[in-house]
Amino acid sequence: MPASTSGQRGPSDHHRREQIIEQADAHFRLYGYRKTSVASLAKAIGVSSAYLYRFFDSKQAIGQAICHSVLAGLTTQLQAIVDSDLPAIERLRRYTDTACTLSLELFLQEGRMHEVVIEALQNAWPPVALYEQQLLEQIATLVRRGRDSGDFERRTPLDEVAQGILEALTPCLHPVLLEMRPPAETRQGLHAATQLILRSLMP
Repeated sequence: MPASTSGQRGPSDHHRREQIIEQADAHFRLYGYRKTSVASLAKAIGVSSAYLYRFFDSKQAIGQAICHSVLAGLTTQLQAIVDSDLPAIERLRRYTDTACTLSLELFLQEGRMHEVVIEALQNAWPPVALYEQQLLEQIATLVRRGRDSGDFERRTPLDEVAQGILEALTPCLHPVLLEMRPPAETRQGLHAATQLILRSLMP
């Protein structure tokens, strides 16, 4: 069973599982992850706890499925920028700005979804590692395309550049860090970091 579906039971494409994930997502956003039990979640959805256990072996498994679904939605939107025909510099700038915007919307505006992601970070849930790996791959692709077009330098090892850009994005990707200062300051800091990165990438 793939890491992102750890703790799930039954057919992977069962439509009822997707309905449960959607309903649990809405419940966690409203009431939070930590104060929700499988029993209370089952009651809110309108099924028995035993029925939920037919698809998931624990509340954590449900949380992991939601986390995977949410983060996959973010990477899908970011991939559209990677695949766009924008000039290399604008593409990278758009990518970092969009990553920040999506994180701010998810963690600060989408109810209590940040609780699920904080739980995922603290307990090293597989969807988080998968998300970080996908971001690294997307960033590496952005830089590689910039090198192919002659817009970016080729001296620095590609993996080092991608890791450095991801590190610069970290204050925008971590829910705890996002809560430590106003969104405007977060955006301003990322803009300054992005400008510095782009200057360092010049041939």
